[in-house]
Amino acid sequence: MKYLVMISMFLFVQSDWTENVEKSIKRVNAEGKLDVEFEKKDSEGEVKVKRYKTNHETKIDVKYKYEKFMDLDFSYYENENLLFAEIVNGKDILIYKAERKKEDPYAVLIEKITYFKNENEGISKSRKIDVYENSDIEKLKSELKKIDFKTEKIDSTEYKSVKKRCDQFKATQK
Repeated sequence: MKYLVMISMFLFVQSDWTENVEKSIKRVNAEGKLDVEFEKKDSEGEVKVKRYKTNHETKIDVKYKYEKFMDLDFSYYENENLLFAEIVNGKDILIYKAERKKEDPYAVLIEKITYFKNENEGISKSRKIDVYENSDIEKLKSELKKIDFKTEKIDSTEYKSVKKRCDQFKATQK
């Protein structure tokens, strides 16, 4: 019984801060005003970066559209104190150490949501599905939504990695 109470308390405390992060994300999405827009095109594809601001928060949207390689969307959410979320969606090419066999997938559709409580603690939820040469991407997208998220705790190492990516995108806007 004691363990059941402890597990329930842990889940309640975790869901409390994650719910706050989700509310902040919804608020930024609803209230954020476009502040900066940047686009880079080359022969392979394009990258679009947009920054939205509220009074206390910033959202950075990054869209990579490289047909042969990737079609990924990144969203970063931060306030004055913390990068509190990263959301990644799309198709990412797989890189093989040896030559890829014809029956192997060439890419994966991914959805990854990372929430940070602070710089040392967070959770990451992810799901993915393989993409093959003749796959119907739209059908795979709906199948991906049916897959349960794999959830794991993350630490300061992941925070530093996500923060570094976010800072790189912010640097392109200056």
